[in-house]
Amino acid sequence: MSAWARDRASGDGETEVTFRGRGLALRSGTRLILLVCPLCSQRNAQRGAERGICEWCAYVPSPEEAEPVEAGRG
Repeated sequence: MSAWARDRASGDGETEVTFRGRGLALRSGTRLILLVCPLCSQRNAQRGAERGICEWCAYVPSPEEAEPVEAGRG
């Protein structure tokens, strides 16, 4: 995880989530900050992450597919 993502995860009650075991995002309430795309596996730029859209393939994650990251991962 990038320093920017670690800083974001440390505050505001954001939790790390994955999408059926792929990708990585931060959930803040109902909002998803997409860090690694579960479709193309590319690390997202800050602008795309904040918008919740993959800057590489335009994937938009479904909140219903988001699952908490297992303890001890990463």
